[in-house]
Amino acid sequence: RSRLWLASCPVPADMASVVAAGVGGHDVEALCLLTAPEDEDEQEEESDRRRTQAAGKQIDPTKHLDQWRVICIDFHRFRAKCPDKCKVLIRQGIPEFLRGSVWQKLALSRELPLKYPADIYEQMRRTPTAPCEDEIVRDIHRTFPKHVLYRDKRGLGQQQLLNVLRAYSVFNPEVGYCQGMGFICGVLLMYMTEDDAFLMLISLLENYKMSGLFMVGLPLLNKYFFQLQRLLAMHMPLLCNHLAQQGVEPTIYASKWFMTVCICNFPFSTVVRIWDIFLAEGVKIIFRVALALLKLNQEALLSESFEQILETLKQAPSRVESDTLIQVALSIKLKNKTLKDIESEWLAQAAPGM
Repeated sequence: RSRLWLASCPVPADMASVVAAGVGGHDVEALCLLTAPEDEDEQEEESDRRRTQAAGKQIDPTKHLDQWRVICIDFHRFRAKCPDKCKVLIRQGIPEFLRGSVWQKLALSRELPLKYPADIYEQMRRTPTAPCEDEIVRDIHRTFPKHVLYRDKRGLGQQQLLNVLRAYSVFNPEVGYCQGMGFICGVLLMYMTEDDAFLMLISLLENYKMSGLFMVGLPLLNKYFFQLQRLLAMHMPLLCNHLAQQGVEPTIYASKWFMTVCICNFPFSTVVRIWDIFLAEGVKIIFRVALALLKLNQEALLSESFEQILETLKQAPSRVESDTLIQVALSIKLKNKTLKDIESEWLAQAAPGM
C-alpha cells in the first residue's frame, strides 16, 4: 500500500537534520485549525487567482515527486509555514503512491486514537450484531463491480468493504449505513488498510460533517441542493432559468456528486484529484466542480429538453479531461461567505417547518 511505498522512498540528505531536530511533535488543536475542512476566505482574490494559475501549469513529474517526498517528512509543519505553496501542490495532484498517507494527514484521521481507544476498529468489527448488516451485504457487489479489488464475490476487497462498513454502522448507529458510503469506503480501501479506512470514515462524517448526507431526511444534502441552485442563478442565470423551465433541479442530477464526493460517473483519475482538494479545502470544490460541469455543457444544455438534459449531465463527468475540469472548477470564484449567506437563507426558509 502507499504507506509501505512511502517508507521505501529515499529522504534527501539535507533533510535529515529536520527529522533529527524533532519537528514531528504537534499540538493537535493547532493542527485541527491548520487542516480544517473549510479553509477561510482568501484575503485577496488575486492571491487565489495566482494559486489557480499555478495549479494549472504543466509540472515536471520528477520535481513534483521530489517536493512531495520532502514535504511528507513533516507535512503539518510545511502546511503551516507555506500554506499557499501547499495548496498549489495539492491542487496539482498528490503523487499516487503518497496519496493514502497524505489523505490521512489532511483528514487528521491518525489523531483519532487520541480521542477513541486505539483498538476501536477491532472492537467494532468483532461486535456480534450490526445495524443494517443485511443492507450492507446486499450492496457490496454493487460497489465498483468492475474493479479488480471488488469484482470477486467473497474476495478480499468485498470482505474488507463489508468489515469496515459493518464496523462503522456499529460505531455510529444513528447514521448506520447508506449506499453512498460504500463507494467512499471503496476508494479509501484502494489506498489504505481496513483500520485506516475506518478512521477516515469517522473523520469524514465528523470533521467534514458528512454524516448529514446519510442521516434520515438527508438534511445536509437538502442544504447543498439549495446552495447549488442559488450559485447557478448567480453564475449562469440563463441556464438556471432554462433548467427551471424544463423542471430540472439539483435534486435530480447532483445527489451523487455530493453524497459520494464525485465518485459515481467520474473517471477515477478525476475522482482522486477532486478528493485531494476536498480533503484539503472542504466541500467548496464539489460546488465548483458542479458549476464547472454545467458551464462546460451550457451551450448544449440550453437547447435541450428534460430527458436530453439529464443524459447530458449524466455523461458530462466522463467527457472532460481531469486537468480541464479541475482548472475550470478552480477558476470559478466562490467564497465561504457566499455559501454561508446562502445557508442562512436556507435556514430562514426551513425554520417555519422546523
